[in-house]
Amino acid sequence: MVAGRAAEPPGEAIAAFHLEQRARGVSPHTLRAQRGDLEKLLEHAVRWKWDGWDIAPRTLRGFALELGQRGLDPATQARILSTVRGYFKWLWETGRIPRNPASGLRNPKQPSRLPAFLTEGESQALLDLPPATDFPSARLACLLELLYASGLRVSELVGLDLQDLLGEQRTLRVLGKGSKERLVPYHERAAAVLAEYLSHRAAFLASRALPPSPALFLNQRGGRLTPTSVRTLLRRALEAAAVRARVSPHALRHSFATHLLNRGMDLRAIQELLGHASLSTTQRYTHLGLDELARTYEKTHPRARG
Repeated sequence: MVAGRAAEPPGEAIAAFHLEQRARGVSPHTLRAQRGDLEKLLEHAVRWKWDGWDIAPRTLRGFALELGQRGLDPATQARILSTVRGYFKWLWETGRIPRNPASGLRNPKQPSRLPAFLTEGESQALLDLPPATDFPSARLACLLELLYASGLRVSELVGLDLQDLLGEQRTLRVLGKGSKERLVPYHERAAAVLAEYLSHRAAFLASRALPPSPALFLNQRGGRLTPTSVRTLLRRALEAAAVRARVSPHALRHSFATHLLNRGMDLRAIQELLGHASLSTTQRYTHLGLDELARTYEKTHPRARG
Protein backbone atom coordinates (compact mmCIF):
# COMPACT_ATOMS: atom_id res chain seq x y z
CA MET A 1 0.00 0.00 0.00
CA VAL A 2 1.32 3.44 -0.92
CA ALA A 3 2.33 5.54 2.13
CA GLY A 4 -0.33 7.94 3.28
CA ARG A 5 -3.22 6.08 1.66
CA ALA A 6 -5.85 4.54 3.91
CA ALA A 7 -6.19 0.80 3.74
CA GLU A 8 -8.95 -0.31 1.38
CA PRO A 9 -10.71 -3.67 1.77
CA PRO A 10 -9.91 -5.98 -1.18
CA GLY A 11 -13.58 -6.32 -2.14
CA GLU A 12 -14.03 -2.56 -2.29
CA ALA A 13 -11.04 -2.22 -4.60
CA ILE A 14 -12.60 -4.77 -6.97
CA ALA A 15 -15.91 -2.88 -6.85
CA ALA A 16 -14.10 0.37 -7.72
CA PHE A 17 -12.36 -1.38 -10.62
CA HIS A 18 -15.71 -2.59 -12.00
CA LEU A 19 -17.18 0.91 -11.74
CA GLU A 20 -14.29 2.38 -13.70
CA GLN A 21 -14.55 -0.35 -16.35
CA ARG A 22 -18.25 0.38 -16.79
CA ALA A 23 -17.54 4.11 -17.06
CA ARG A 24 -15.02 3.36 -19.81
CA GLY A 25 -17.75 1.68 -21.83
CA VAL A 26 -16.62 -1.93 -21.45
CA SER A 27 -19.31 -4.25 -22.83
CA PRO A 28 -21.75 -5.99 -20.44
CA HIS A 29 -20.45 -9.39 -21.58
CA THR A 30 -16.86 -8.44 -20.72
CA LEU A 31 -17.95 -6.94 -17.38
CA ARG A 32 -19.68 -10.20 -16.42
CA ALA A 33 -16.59 -12.21 -17.34
CA GLN A 34 -14.30 -9.86 -15.38
CA ARG A 35 -16.58 -10.04 -12.34
CA GLY A 36 -16.45 -13.83 -12.34
CA ASP A 37 -12.68 -13.86 -12.85
CA LEU A 38 -11.99 -11.49 -9.98
CA GLU A 39 -14.38 -13.36 -7.69
CA LYS A 40 -12.11 -16.38 -8.15
CA LEU A 41 -9.09 -14.23 -7.31
CA LEU A 42 -10.78 -12.82 -4.19
CA GLU A 43 -11.83 -16.29 -3.00
CA HIS A 44 -8.22 -17.47 -3.36
CA ALA A 45 -6.92 -14.37 -1.53
CA VAL A 46 -9.30 -14.92 1.40
CA ARG A 47 -8.53 -18.64 1.60
CA TRP A 48 -4.77 -18.01 1.67
CA LYS A 49 -5.12 -14.99 3.97
CA TRP A 50 -3.51 -12.42 1.71
CA ASP A 51 -2.86 -9.13 3.49
CA GLY A 52 -4.43 -6.93 0.78
CA TRP A 53 -3.27 -6.68 -2.84
CA ASP A 54 0.36 -5.69 -2.15
CA ILE A 55 1.72 -9.20 -2.71
CA ALA A 56 4.83 -10.78 -4.16
CA PRO A 57 4.82 -12.12 -7.75
CA ARG A 58 5.37 -15.69 -6.46
CA THR A 59 2.24 -15.36 -4.31
CA LEU A 60 0.19 -14.41 -7.37
CA ARG A 61 1.73 -17.30 -9.34
CA GLY A 62 0.17 -19.56 -6.69
CA PHE A 63 -3.24 -18.42 -7.91
CA ALA A 64 -2.29 -19.16 -11.52
CA LEU A 65 -1.08 -22.62 -10.49
CA GLU A 66 -4.38 -23.29 -8.72
CA LEU A 67 -6.34 -22.54 -11.91
CA GLY A 68 -4.49 -25.35 -13.66
CA GLN A 69 -4.98 -27.70 -10.73
CA ARG A 70 -8.73 -27.08 -10.87
CA GLY A 71 -8.79 -28.52 -14.37
CA LEU A 72 -9.74 -25.33 -16.22
CA ASP A 73 -8.83 -25.45 -19.90
CA PRO A 74 -5.89 -23.27 -21.02
CA ALA A 75 -8.13 -20.79 -22.86
CA THR A 76 -10.20 -20.15 -19.72
CA GLN A 77 -7.07 -19.82 -17.60
CA ALA A 78 -5.66 -17.32 -20.10
CA ARG A 79 -8.82 -15.21 -19.96
CA ILE A 80 -8.81 -15.14 -16.14
CA LEU A 81 -5.14 -14.22 -16.00
CA SER A 82 -5.70 -11.46 -18.56
CA THR A 83 -8.34 -9.97 -16.25
CA VAL A 84 -5.99 -10.32 -13.28
CA ARG A 85 -3.17 -8.55 -15.13
CA GLY A 86 -5.52 -5.69 -16.03
CA TYR A 87 -6.74 -5.45 -12.45
CA PHE A 88 -3.29 -5.32 -10.88
CA LYS A 89 -2.13 -2.80 -13.46
CA TRP A 90 -5.09 -0.63 -12.47
CA LEU A 91 -4.27 -1.08 -8.75
CA TRP A 92 -0.72 0.09 -9.41
CA GLU A 93 -1.69 3.00 -11.70
CA THR A 94 -4.23 4.29 -9.17
CA GLY A 95 -1.69 4.17 -6.33
CA ARG A 96 -3.31 1.33 -4.42
CA ILE A 97 -0.14 -0.81 -4.52
CA PRO A 98 3.53 0.27 -4.77
CA ARG A 99 4.47 -2.30 -7.42
CA ASN A 100 2.72 -4.51 -9.97
CA PRO A 101 3.17 -8.22 -9.10
CA ALA A 102 1.30 -9.30 -12.27
CA SER A 103 3.68 -7.69 -14.77
CA GLY A 104 5.45 -11.00 -15.40
CA LEU A 105 2.39 -13.26 -15.06
CA ARG A 106 2.22 -15.54 -18.10
CA ASN A 107 -0.59 -17.52 -19.65
CA PRO A 108 -0.43 -21.33 -19.74
CA LYS A 109 0.79 -22.83 -22.97
CA GLN A 110 -2.06 -23.24 -25.42
CA PRO A 111 -2.41 -26.59 -27.19
CA SER A 112 -1.85 -26.50 -30.92
CA ARG A 113 -5.22 -27.00 -32.59
CA LEU A 114 -5.36 -27.81 -36.27
CA PRO A 115 -8.33 -26.28 -38.06
CA ALA A 116 -11.16 -28.68 -38.91
CA PHE A 117 -11.69 -29.30 -42.61
CA LEU A 118 -13.64 -31.47 -45.02
CA THR A 119 -12.11 -34.03 -47.32
CA GLU A 120 -12.45 -33.36 -51.04
CA GLY A 121 -15.13 -36.06 -51.20
CA GLU A 122 -17.10 -34.48 -48.35
CA SER A 123 -16.83 -31.08 -50.00
CA GLN A 124 -18.21 -32.50 -53.25
CA ALA A 125 -21.10 -34.16 -51.39
CA LEU A 126 -21.95 -30.85 -49.76
CA LEU A 127 -21.84 -28.89 -53.01
CA ASP A 128 -23.67 -31.41 -55.20
CA LEU A 129 -27.10 -29.97 -54.51
CA PRO A 130 -30.23 -30.53 -56.66
CA PRO A 131 -30.75 -27.81 -59.31
CA ALA A 132 -32.02 -24.56 -57.81
CA THR A 133 -35.75 -24.00 -58.31
CA ASP A 134 -36.35 -20.86 -56.27
CA PHE A 135 -34.63 -17.98 -54.49
CA PRO A 136 -33.74 -19.84 -51.22
CA SER A 137 -32.26 -22.89 -52.99
CA ALA A 138 -30.30 -20.73 -55.44
CA ARG A 139 -29.01 -18.60 -52.57
CA LEU A 140 -27.86 -21.65 -50.57
CA ALA A 141 -26.07 -23.10 -53.61
CA CYS A 142 -24.31 -19.79 -54.21
CA LEU A 143 -23.32 -19.38 -50.56
CA LEU A 144 -21.73 -22.84 -50.48
CA GLU A 145 -20.05 -22.57 -53.86
CA LEU A 146 -18.53 -19.15 -53.22
CA LEU A 147 -17.29 -20.07 -49.75
CA TYR A 148 -15.47 -23.12 -51.10
CA ALA A 149 -14.33 -21.35 -54.27
CA SER A 150 -12.91 -18.29 -52.53
CA GLY A 151 -12.15 -19.24 -48.90
CA LEU A 152 -13.95 -16.17 -47.57
CA ARG A 153 -14.95 -15.73 -43.97
CA VAL A 154 -18.72 -15.79 -43.46
CA SER A 155 -18.63 -12.14 -42.38
CA GLU A 156 -16.75 -11.23 -45.57
CA LEU A 157 -19.25 -13.12 -47.72
CA VAL A 158 -22.32 -11.31 -46.35
CA GLY A 159 -20.45 -8.01 -46.63
CA LEU A 160 -20.21 -8.33 -50.42
CA ASP A 161 -22.14 -5.83 -52.53
CA LEU A 162 -23.12 -6.22 -56.16
CA GLN A 163 -20.41 -3.73 -57.08
CA ASP A 164 -17.82 -6.08 -55.56
CA LEU A 165 -18.45 -8.64 -58.31
CA LEU A 166 -15.82 -8.07 -60.96
CA GLY A 167 -17.52 -10.39 -63.43
CA GLU A 168 -15.19 -10.14 -66.39
CA GLN A 169 -12.21 -11.09 -64.24
CA ARG A 170 -14.26 -13.60 -62.17
CA THR A 171 -12.95 -11.83 -59.07
CA LEU A 172 -14.45 -10.68 -55.77
CA ARG A 173 -13.43 -7.44 -54.09
CA VAL A 174 -13.36 -8.35 -50.41
CA LEU A 175 -13.15 -6.13 -47.34
CA GLY A 176 -11.35 -8.23 -44.73
CA LYS A 177 -10.13 -7.77 -41.18
CA GLY A 178 -8.70 -4.38 -40.36
CA SER A 179 -10.63 -2.92 -43.34
CA LYS A 180 -7.99 -4.37 -45.67
CA GLU A 181 -9.22 -4.89 -49.21
CA ARG A 182 -8.13 -7.82 -51.34
CA LEU A 183 -9.11 -9.40 -54.66
CA VAL A 184 -10.07 -13.08 -54.66
CA PRO A 185 -10.72 -15.07 -57.86
CA TYR A 186 -13.42 -17.69 -58.28
CA HIS A 187 -13.68 -20.48 -60.86
CA GLU A 188 -16.03 -20.93 -63.81
CA ARG A 189 -18.40 -23.32 -62.05
CA ALA A 190 -18.84 -20.84 -59.21
CA ALA A 191 -19.52 -18.13 -61.81
CA ALA A 192 -22.36 -20.22 -63.26
CA VAL A 193 -23.90 -20.79 -59.81
CA LEU A 194 -23.56 -17.07 -59.07
CA ALA A 195 -25.31 -16.14 -62.33
CA GLU A 196 -28.16 -18.52 -61.49
CA TYR A 197 -28.54 -16.93 -58.05
CA LEU A 198 -28.52 -13.38 -59.46
CA SER A 199 -31.36 -14.36 -61.80
CA HIS A 200 -33.44 -15.72 -58.90
CA ARG A 201 -32.48 -12.68 -56.79
CA ALA A 202 -33.85 -10.26 -59.41
CA ALA A 203 -37.06 -12.27 -59.74
CA PHE A 204 -37.45 -12.40 -55.96
CA LEU A 205 -37.18 -8.61 -55.58
CA ALA A 206 -39.63 -8.06 -58.42
CA SER A 207 -42.18 -10.55 -57.07
CA ARG A 208 -42.15 -8.91 -53.64
CA ALA A 209 -42.04 -5.36 -55.03
CA LEU A 210 -38.98 -4.75 -52.86
CA PRO A 211 -36.60 -1.83 -53.45
CA PRO A 212 -33.15 -2.48 -54.92
CA SER A 213 -30.42 -3.43 -52.46
CA PRO A 214 -26.65 -3.13 -52.86
CA ALA A 215 -26.12 -6.35 -50.86
CA LEU A 216 -25.30 -9.48 -52.82
CA PHE A 217 -26.99 -11.89 -50.42
CA LEU A 218 -30.48 -10.97 -49.25
CA ASN A 219 -32.83 -12.26 -46.59
CA GLN A 220 -36.55 -12.88 -47.11
CA ARG A 221 -37.32 -9.21 -46.38
CA GLY A 222 -34.88 -7.92 -48.97
CA GLY A 223 -32.25 -6.81 -46.44
CA ARG A 224 -28.68 -7.99 -46.15
CA LEU A 225 -28.25 -11.55 -44.94
CA THR A 226 -26.53 -11.71 -41.53
CA PRO A 227 -23.56 -13.94 -40.58
CA THR A 228 -25.77 -15.71 -38.02
CA SER A 229 -28.35 -16.58 -40.70
CA VAL A 230 -25.64 -17.85 -43.03
CA ARG A 231 -24.15 -20.07 -40.34
CA THR A 232 -27.59 -21.52 -39.66
CA LEU A 233 -28.17 -22.23 -43.36
CA LEU A 234 -24.76 -23.82 -43.76
CA ARG A 235 -25.10 -25.92 -40.63
CA ARG A 236 -28.37 -27.33 -41.96
CA ALA A 237 -26.71 -28.04 -45.31
CA LEU A 238 -23.86 -29.87 -43.59
CA GLU A 239 -26.37 -32.00 -41.70
CA ALA A 240 -28.45 -32.69 -44.81
CA ALA A 241 -25.36 -33.80 -46.70
CA ALA A 242 -24.49 -36.17 -43.82
CA VAL A 243 -21.11 -34.49 -43.44
CA ARG A 244 -19.29 -35.30 -40.21
CA ALA A 245 -20.72 -33.83 -37.04
CA ARG A 246 -18.93 -31.03 -35.20
CA VAL A 247 -17.74 -29.38 -38.41
CA SER A 248 -18.61 -25.68 -38.50
CA PRO A 249 -19.36 -23.60 -41.62
CA HIS A 250 -15.87 -22.12 -41.17
CA ALA A 251 -14.59 -25.57 -42.21
CA LEU A 252 -15.25 -24.61 -45.83
CA ARG A 253 -12.60 -21.89 -45.52
CA HIS A 254 -10.19 -24.39 -43.98
CA SER A 255 -11.03 -26.95 -46.66
CA PHE A 256 -10.34 -24.38 -49.38
CA ALA A 257 -6.85 -23.73 -47.99
CA THR A 258 -6.05 -27.37 -47.25
CA HIS A 259 -7.08 -28.70 -50.65
CA LEU A 260 -5.13 -25.98 -52.49
CA LEU A 261 -2.05 -26.76 -50.41
CA ASN A 262 -2.37 -30.49 -50.99
CA ARG A 263 -2.56 -29.85 -54.74
CA GLY A 264 0.63 -27.80 -54.73
CA MET A 265 -0.30 -24.14 -54.35
CA ASP A 266 2.37 -21.94 -52.77
CA LEU A 267 1.71 -21.10 -49.12
CA ARG A 268 2.18 -17.38 -49.67
CA ALA A 269 -0.41 -17.41 -52.44
CA ILE A 270 -2.85 -19.10 -50.05
CA GLN A 271 -2.03 -16.44 -47.44
CA GLU A 272 -2.97 -13.74 -49.94
CA LEU A 273 -6.25 -15.44 -50.83
CA LEU A 274 -7.23 -15.93 -47.18
CA GLY A 275 -6.29 -12.39 -46.19
CA HIS A 276 -3.99 -13.48 -43.36
CA ALA A 277 -1.78 -10.66 -42.09
CA SER A 278 0.88 -13.15 -40.98
CA LEU A 279 2.23 -16.18 -42.79
CA SER A 280 2.43 -17.99 -39.45
CA THR A 281 -1.39 -18.08 -39.37
CA THR A 282 -1.48 -19.73 -42.78
CA GLN A 283 1.28 -22.17 -41.81
CA ARG A 284 -1.21 -24.08 -39.64
CA TYR A 285 -2.34 -25.68 -42.88
CA THR A 286 1.10 -27.15 -43.54
CA HIS A 287 0.42 -29.67 -40.77
CA LEU A 288 -2.72 -30.76 -42.56
CA GLY A 289 -0.80 -30.96 -45.81
CA LEU A 290 1.92 -33.07 -44.25
CA ASP A 291 -0.69 -35.45 -42.83
CA GLU A 292 -2.13 -35.93 -46.31
CA LEU A 293 1.35 -36.45 -47.75
CA ALA A 294 2.11 -39.04 -45.09
CA ARG A 295 -1.05 -40.99 -45.90
CA THR A 296 -0.27 -40.86 -49.60
CA TYR A 297 3.29 -42.00 -48.93
CA GLU A 298 2.12 -45.00 -46.91
CA LYS A 299 -0.26 -46.01 -49.68
CA THR A 300 2.14 -45.63 -52.59
CA HIS A 301 5.72 -46.32 -51.51
CA PRO A 302 6.75 -49.83 -52.68
CA ARG A 303 8.26 -50.74 -49.33
CA ALA A 304 5.79 -48.93 -47.04
CA ARG A 305 3.40 -51.89 -46.98
CA GLY A 306 4.57 -55.37 -46.14
